[in-house]
Amino acid sequence: MKTSRALLTSLVFAALASPVSAETDGNIYLGVGFNALALDGDRIFDVPTSSPGHAPKTFNGILGYQFNEMWATDLTFGQDVSGDVSTDQFSLNGYRFFGSNNWKPFVSAGLSSLGVDEAIDDRTQQIQAGLGVSGMFTDSLEFRANYQFYTALSSDSEFDRSFGLSLNWHIGGKKTAMVAAVPKPTPEPEPESVPMEEEVVDTYELLVEFDFDKAEIRTAYESEFKEIAQILSDKPGITMTIEGHTDWIGSEDYNVGLSELRADAVKNKFVNEYAIAADRIDTVAYGESRPIADNNTEDGRQRNRRAIAITLESR
Repeated sequence: MKTSRALLTSLVFAALASPVSAETDGNIYLGVGFNALALDGDRIFDVPTSSPGHAPKTFNGILGYQFNEMWATDLTFGQDVSGDVSTDQFSLNGYRFFGSNNWKPFVSAGLSSLGVDEAIDDRTQQIQAGLGVSGMFTDSLEFRANYQFYTALSSDSEFDRSFGLSLNWHIGGKKTAMVAAVPKPTPEPEPESVPMEEEVVDTYELLVEFDFDKAEIRTAYESEFKEIAQILSDKPGITMTIEGHTDWIGSEDYNVGLSELRADAVKNKFVNEYAIAADRIDTVAYGESRPIADNNTEDGRQRNRRAIAITLESR
């Protein structure tokens, strides 16, 4: 047990003492959660507190801060709601996330104070470490699931575990657990690029906006697709270029790939549903590099999640 406590202590200091980059785009988050605790069997005499039927289940309130895509910390207070064993727990946790996708693993470590009525030690100071997964349902709503290990600071004989679920609402800024670690300045909007040919007579454009981290086309654009498809059918000599774009949430490489999927989705709809020859349609993936609106607002990010189909008719 001493080895376990030493390992947990090392993880706590690694998580709480590691430096955080000065260049961050942090935000506060508020959350609620549920924990099922499996307490050490020696805590209460003749009560199997590690079994599901006698294990406390706590409802938790969470106040946290997300520093960037890799680091976060929070304070949690939980109170037993099962009536099995009267328990309360106050925790300070640090989190290290890995990757830049919407769903990512993490490790955690921290300190807690656990109160258990009728226990041999009714209040225990603990160190803790765990692992879990985090995922974004929207730009602001985050889900976490985690498994934690606890050991008492003052004793080698108490070793607890817990499984927890939580929902966190991120307030202000962009949720950096799902975005690039270094905030990017908002560039001046650039005009949409139009592949230029000599003496262009007519230009036809189709603008399609997408949901967050999606490349599926909404049915609301059906009439616009039909109109452009009819132009292409009536004028077989003209071609089309489709530009794919994203907002700035996510890494640059990820966003280039996502913008390519969006451009391909528009192209495939013309080819598969309207029988437009694939060799008449080119696609370009710009990722996040050509915003037309402010990426610091939800409305601006929605406008930047787009694909533009441009057809040109020359003399």
